[in-house]
Amino acid sequence: GHDIIFFWVARMVMMSYWLTDRLPFKHVYLHSIVCDEDGRKMSKSLGNVINPLEIIDGTTLQSLVGKIEGSLLSKAEKSKSIEKMQKKLPEGIPECGADALRFGLMAYMV
Repeated sequence: GHDIIFFWVARMVMMSYWLTDRLPFKHVYLHSIVCDEDGRKMSKSLGNVINPLEIIDGTTLQSLVGKIEGSLLSKAEKSKSIEKMQKKLPEGIPECGADALRFGLMAYMV
């Protein structure tokens, strides 16, 4: 996560320099971490992500709920995720197509 990246890079630099007298890399590239509305990192294991194909092709609420129910989340997390899904997407996700998805992602990242 974003909270440990500094320490990971520092450790790699120090160990590499100590062992080889060379730096392991010249540049470090960071990318944004996408968070949900509660500030938690988006993660398949947390069940707070949506498959981009479900935005392109559309999907039903029952399909989305089925994926949450079949996940490895705790019962409390499952019920919380299902409740949010039912509130935010009561009719599922309508078919939007690839262009709408690209436009939405570009608008978010810029």
